[in-house]
Amino acid sequence: MRSRLVLLVLAIALLGSLMSPQEVQGSDRRIYMLEYAYQYIQHYYVEQVEAEKLAEGAIEGTRKVLEEYRDELAENDWEQLIGKLDDNPSSRSPFRGVENLYRLVLDEYRDVIDPDEVVEGALAGMMEQIDPYSHYMNPERYEEMQREMEGEYGGIGVLITLRDDRATVVEAFDNTPGYQANLQPGDVIMEVDGESTEGMLLNDVSSRIRGPKGTQVNLTIYRPETEEEFDVDITRETIEIPNVTGEMKENNIGYISIMQFMENTGEKVAGKIYDLKEQGADKFIIDLRGNPGGLLKEAVNVASLFMPRGSVVHVADRSGIREVLETNPNYTPLDLPLVVLVDMGSASGSEIVAAGIQEQEVGTLIGENTFGKATVQSILPLPDGSALRLTTARYYTSKQVFIEEDGVEPDIIVERSEDLEEDKQLEEAIGFLSDK
Repeated sequence: MRSRLVLLVLAIALLGSLMSPQEVQGSDRRIYMLEYAYQYIQHYYVEQVEAEKLAEGAIEGTRKVLEEYRDELAENDWEQLIGKLDDNPSSRSPFRGVENLYRLVLDEYRDVIDPDEVVEGALAGMMEQIDPYSHYMNPERYEEMQREMEGEYGGIGVLITLRDDRATVVEAFDNTPGYQANLQPGDVIMEVDGESTEGMLLNDVSSRIRGPKGTQVNLTIYRPETEEEFDVDITRETIEIPNVTGEMKENNIGYISIMQFMENTGEKVAGKIYDLKEQGADKFIIDLRGNPGGLLKEAVNVASLFMPRGSVVHVADRSGIREVLETNPNYTPLDLPLVVLVDMGSASGSEIVAAGIQEQEVGTLIGENTFGKATVQSILPLPDGSALRLTTARYYTSKQVFIEEDGVEPDIIVERSEDLEEDKQLEEAIGFLSDK
């Protein structure tokens, strides 16, 4: 993990080279986050990005914020504010228009427009210009993300997957808000708080459903069974993510499901393997379906439980320099028949694990082609408590294959059943291992 440490040290050094937020006069402190974010992108993003493109994104993001206040503004006020966005960028800052607008809001319109929303809109718009996986997190969302990585989040307690490019409920966990709202397997989530989910990545839908405990989320649901569409308001609660679960299946098969690679996932999977072996398991199924990835180091740890000693993944930064992440020597690879279940929701870290097992011929992949995400995102905190999730590297599999967009093709292709009560992929895996 040396590259992650180096990145953190460089980020701290870069912050030190910029003006301290305390040196910026009064309320100008937040608008200065644009400059921090800009410098981060120019130094650490996986490829060069034109300043003009970032400035256009910041302007568009700010414009969206202003649109929300249009009905509360007189026409001449609206034109004055929008006019500020047309101020030409200077050699000192590509964000001159946004900066001037922000100061105008502070001076004359702060009773109508929240100045913080102007900054956050600009930052979000700038990040949207980069790639689908890089984005801005305000202080509240960043804090929430940190809790999620520790295995706890504010949400409604449902497991979703992509079906026909739409987020579809697989299960509502017992005694959760989603269960109490009677969400059912097969329910299609059409909108989240009025925003269509069509074309959204599964992770994006999940992040919109999650939020602080006690807040409400509105879902528009289509239920194919009855062909009805309806809205439901659900109050979020603290959800403890059942990140790693395991159970015995027939014929001495141990089954382990990994929902995401969070802190200590490697240790939890190792513990489940031990427990199931104690119960008589002599062959295993690892279920990575719907797993969007997570912490790279934990994906490497999980891979180390199955792969022979050697490289797991090759990580290349913007200069093309590659770092090889090898199996964790603290783990002993499992030497038993193995099947890994994957589908289109298996992405990033899941694909690293699946590809490594397939390439090293220590297991059989069953299911559908994986998502095809071969980039690494780093979290770069900003001085005001917000953060950027920024693509800082590309990864290559243990045999140095770049799987972006192509994904990993399973050894045995089994499409998911339309009936969510039936699991043909799991049935195929059990049948395959039963003959071993």
